[in-house]
Amino acid sequence: MKISTRSVTMKISYMSFGILPIGMILLLSGCFGPEPQPLPQYTPKALEAQGKGITIAKSTPYNCVILGEVEGKDNVGNTRGVTRELLREGALNDLKNEAGNVVTGGKRIMLSITKEQVTCVAKLQGETNARSVDCTDGAPHGTISAALQSHRIHAQVFECGNK
Repeated sequence: MKISTRSVTMKISYMSFGILPIGMILLLSGCFGPEPQPLPQYTPKALEAQGKGITIAKSTPYNCVILGEVEGKDNVGNTRGVTRELLREGALNDLKNEAGNVVTGGKRIMLSITKEQVTCVAKLQGETNARSVDCTDGAPHGTISAALQSHRIHAQVFECGNK
C-alpha cells in the first residue's frame, strides 16, 4: 500500500488548522477570565457579653479561688491586613469569652496568662517549601519570608468574689 504525498500533506494541514485554533482558544481563555477577588480584611474575634468585665492580672491575684485554665485563640484564615496586635486582641477576646463560659454570672473574674504562642508560615533559607513555625519571639533566624498564622493564649481563671 502506497501512501501518496498529497494525502499526507492534507492530513497535516487539516490537523494544523484544527488543533491550532483550539490551542489558541484554550491558551487565551485564561487571559479573559474573571478577575480574582481580593481577600477580605482580617477582623479580630469579637468580645461577647460573657467576656465583658473580665480583667487580666499581671501576676497571680490574691484572695481569689482558682477555677481552672482556659485557652483563647485566633487564626488569620484566608484574610489580609493582619498585625500581631490585632491577632493578639482576637485571642484575648476569645480567652475572655471562654472564661466567661466557665463561670456563673455575678462573679468577679480575673485571668492570669501563663503562656502565649504565635505561629507563622515561613520559608527558611535552604528550604524549598514554607512551613508552620513558632514566631512568638519573632521570625526564626534564616527566614526569607513569613506570614502570621495564629495566636494562642493560655491562662488560669480566678474567681474573686461577687461583682
